[in-house]
Amino acid sequence: MIRQARTIAIVGAGFCGTALAARLLRYPPRSPTRLILFERSRPIGTGVAYAAHPFPYLLNVPAGRMSAVAEDPDHLLHYARQHLPEVNAESYLPRAFYGEYLQHHLAQSEAAAPAHVQLERVRCEVTALQPVDLKGSVVIRAQHRQWLADQVVLACGDPPPVPRRYAAEVEDHPAYIYQPFDAQLTQPGNRRVLIIGTGPTMADIAAALVTTHPQLELVAVSRHGLLPQPQIPGTGAPDVAGNTSAFEMAPGASLRQIVSSVRSYLEFIHAQGVDWRDALVALRKHVPALWEGLGEADRSRFLRHARAYWDIHRHRLAPEIAARIAQLRTSGQLRVHAGRILHLAAEGSGIRVQWSVRGSTELRQLSVDRIIDCSGADCRVLRTRDPLLRQLIDTGLASSDPNGLGLRTGKHGALINGDGEAAQQVFYLGPMLRARHWEATAVGELRQHVDALAEALRAHTLGRAAPDLKLRPSRLGFAESQLRP
Repeated sequence: MIRQARTIAIVGAGFCGTALAARLLRYPPRSPTRLILFERSRPIGTGVAYAAHPFPYLLNVPAGRMSAVAEDPDHLLHYARQHLPEVNAESYLPRAFYGEYLQHHLAQSEAAAPAHVQLERVRCEVTALQPVDLKGSVVIRAQHRQWLADQVVLACGDPPPVPRRYAAEVEDHPAYIYQPFDAQLTQPGNRRVLIIGTGPTMADIAAALVTTHPQLELVAVSRHGLLPQPQIPGTGAPDVAGNTSAFEMAPGASLRQIVSSVRSYLEFIHAQGVDWRDALVALRKHVPALWEGLGEADRSRFLRHARAYWDIHRHRLAPEIAARIAQLRTSGQLRVHAGRILHLAAEGSGIRVQWSVRGSTELRQLSVDRIIDCSGADCRVLRTRDPLLRQLIDTGLASSDPNGLGLRTGKHGALINGDGEAAQQVFYLGPMLRARHWEATAVGELRQHVDALAEALRAHTLGRAAPDLKLRPSRLGFAESQLRP
């Protein structure tokens, strides 16, 4: 019997899915391999982060640190200069341009691939997975079609945003927007807009709003009322911040010990005249090991008390956006408050907001024409409405991190099932790796995960290939005749 080509399915074609497919095309397995790249709605390579929009949202990391190819740090710069000759390593490119770059990278990788590896692009939403047996192939269900794969990589990013509990009464109200990049942000006649959240998404949305509606009054509310720090040109070199060996701690170091070491290190680099941003770049390589060594109690303590402060220093704003936000605050057009949204209620064409001021029992009321919820993805997958994630959780093929950070994963992102066992043929690649590694949202870290998984897939050290056998019945009722060859 002639052996069929090995099939690797990649679900999701944002950065992670596209970069993984490109990597496998450039450094393919030795045996005949078929790659299937699934994308449900957006153009290949864009995802939510790099889709085209009327407003030119900017990357918050300079071009010199955004290469999709680890061994070629100038890969993005070479492409960018073909279209934008003035670009340099410190340029902050439009997000949509980066999506075009990823599309180009995939096309070039496909063109350079040897004949024994083939890429198939499929436009549909994958709604279910079902392993045929513990170590064999996986049935992929998408609408009315089905496929069989030897390994499946879920590169589907964070769960889509869902309305928060405080928005239960206005979930379907046209003035409440909980997916800010997929909706019309304002309507003619809007005068006051509330933005929930004060992170990078809020900054992007605020800048976009005042560009098209210069007279808008903006109010932003978040639990801590903290804004991301700005990027500074010329910072970010990982070799100028001194010795970080103090962070190579023994497993099990407590949060208190880590915080103490970080403070001492920051005092040291400050005395050396080094920018704190360089310190964070130097520390990043230690963060996954430190996070993995923390117990659940310390992780929970960090999330309650320190996460907000880590986020505003770690996830910074492009200088242009930071300057725009500072100007809006100075002029009074943007007011930022620390507090908690308690309740939203319809008030004619607008919404009435009840919120509490942080650190007091004071309650305030606010009437707005529109609410744009920028509080981010809800990574508590037990609450997700995403069909595929819902199916994986409900069937026990995947399990939730106890701190609500995403999916539990093992080596190379292998899904951990409801019984605590690591899958041999289903893997996750994307920001929900934060549950295991914490640092898993920036291109620098995701690129490392992409390369490690690609090498394991190339070397065929994950699971085994699907046998040439007829499918036995599954719990989902997949019919053998429906499977695509």
